[in-house]
Amino acid sequence: MGRRAALLVGISEYGEGFEPLPGSLNDVQAIADVLEDPECGAFEVEDLTNCSDTSLESAIEGFFSGQDADSLLLFYFSGHGDLGSGGMLNQQLHLCAKNSRKENGRLIESSALSARFLKRQMDLCRAKQIVVILDCCYSGKIADLLTKGEGDIEFDELKASGRVILASSSAANVALQERDGLSLYTQFLIEGMEGAAYPGQGDWIVARNLHEHADRRFEIERKGSYRPKILAEDTGYDLPIVRAPKPDPKLEYRLEVDRIFQELDEELHLEFTGSIEDGLDRGSLETCRARLGLSPEDALAIEEKIQAPYLVRAKKRQDYAKYFRTAVKDGTTPNSRQRRRLTEICQNLLLGKEDAQRIEKEITRKLDLASPPKQPKTVPNRVDPLKPPKKNISDHPQEITVDPKYEKLEELLQNQKWEEADQETYRLMITIVGRTEEDWFREKDLKTFPCEDLQTLDRLWVKYSKGKWGFSVQKRIWEECGSPKTYDGDWEKFGECVGWRKKGNWLEYKQLTFDLKKTSDGEFPFFVVGCLGVLFSRAKTCRL
Repeated sequence: MGRRAALLVGISEYGEGFEPLPGSLNDVQAIADVLEDPECGAFEVEDLTNCSDTSLESAIEGFFSGQDADSLLLFYFSGHGDLGSGGMLNQQLHLCAKNSRKENGRLIESSALSARFLKRQMDLCRAKQIVVILDCCYSGKIADLLTKGEGDIEFDELKASGRVILASSSAANVALQERDGLSLYTQFLIEGMEGAAYPGQGDWIVARNLHEHADRRFEIERKGSYRPKILAEDTGYDLPIVRAPKPDPKLEYRLEVDRIFQELDEELHLEFTGSIEDGLDRGSLETCRARLGLSPEDALAIEEKIQAPYLVRAKKRQDYAKYFRTAVKDGTTPNSRQRRRLTEICQNLLLGKEDAQRIEKEITRKLDLASPPKQPKTVPNRVDPLKPPKKNISDHPQEITVDPKYEKLEELLQNQKWEEADQETYRLMITIVGRTEEDWFREKDLKTFPCEDLQTLDRLWVKYSKGKWGFSVQKRIWEECGSPKTYDGDWEKFGECVGWRKKGNWLEYKQLTFDLKKTSDGEFPFFVVGCLGVLFSRAKTCRL
């Protein structure tokens, strides 16, 4: 076995614009205790806390240089992450140091370390086994280093033999704050390293095991859309992080309790109360306890620790089921207004979407619910964005045939809540292609985006903006700018025409002006530039 070395970085103090993160130093110490244990991680550990960006750069470059090919290197970062000041069209992850600061809410990029620098040091390193653990806000944004073509995220640039990145959050989310002195992600990783992630065979707990354990823990505790990421190619998934735990009665009992709770949760779902009732499961645990020689007190303490999040989730499920039964008490599935309220309830409960859908499916099947009656609507004449709108368009708006899922968007547009309407448009589009709200569009998603939905979205925006905004308006401007498909001067020209780029810089989303009288033609709906070439090609096919 070659050298095993780890560089652990924790930043708790920051410059103006950042909140302190005292738990980051606890994260580093807790990880260090596990990794440098000769019977667990067996790493040579170097820790770096509250350093400047230049010190961090120097430490990273020194850590990855001069290594042997058979070394296994682990880099861990706990602190603030930031997407930089390039605006939504040109974001990248930055690891923030002690001197990192913001001005007018924007990161001063020269005061932080770009993830591109980290990636370059990894590329230059001779070591064939590299593990990177990022426990920071927006850590999943590192995937954007690999963006290819028109919005499709690939990992080819980052992937290499024996390389893996474990990230605490997706690109669109902020990592959860500390609990009991540790961030949740680091806490779950340490649980896994101490044996909870051991699959029961083999000499090592590998990267894949740790990710799966952390992901399941987040899923059980239902922390909204906060789910960790793993970026690797085949060999990277199986990099050995810590040794398999030695036989231990308490750990073995913990794994057995965890296994039974998982089985009950999957089998019973809504009927699972979060408790192990008397019966075969209880008998199995009792015989296991006796075989291992554990006292009833030790066994109960282990059971209560495993049980706690299941009890919380069982209560959330029961609450959501109660609200859903109220919504369908007339014998029909929820209408659009009820659906909006149920979505809000689900989000407030921090109940996963998959869980809510399964609850609804179970209740719908048992009650044999019918669909609500459809409300007839008239079909309008198509609005041509190139022609001046009628003066009375806002006073006597024409009806548009809209699926109930578009009613919220139409209501927002009609009330000129442009920013909320823009965000609702994104939500609708990403869910239409079958992805979650925090996900990215892939090229194939937009190539096959349903024409009927694209036309409806466009008609709604064109109608309520009086012909100023909409995908058809953007497509016309895009064609006038040379129909660019890769980033070049024509893209910049397009950005300037629609108001996304000013004085040579792409604007951040919060800098856009959601004012119909003051904005440029085609400014909304806002879309990531990398995806627009495919979107406008689809718009042509759909005859927008």
